[in-house]
Amino acid sequence: MTPKAVLVRMLADLEAEYRYWLVEEIRLGRGIEEIERSINQHESEFGAERTAEFRVRLARTQQQHRALAEKMRDIRRRLDELRARLEAMP
Repeated sequence: MTPKAVLVRMLADLEAEYRYWLVEEIRLGRGIEEIERSINQHESEFGAERTAEFRVRLARTQQQHRALAEKMRDIRRRLDELRARLEAMP
C-alpha cells in the first residue's frame, strides 16, 4: 500500500469513528435534556432526597458528555491533521 493510500485509509477510519461518537454525543445530550425536564416536572412528586439523587446521577452523565465532547475535539484535530498531510502529498 502506498503512503497516500495508507493516509486515505486512516482518514476514512477516523471519519467513521467521528461519526459514531457524534451520534453518541447527540444521543447523550438529548437524554440529558429529557432527564432535566423530567426532574423539573416531577420534582415535587419525587421528594427532596430522591430529586437530589437524580441530580447527582445527572451530574455524572453531564461529566460523561463533557468527556465525550473532548474526545470528539481530539478526533476532529486528528482529522484536520490527516487532511492537511494528505493535501500536502503529491
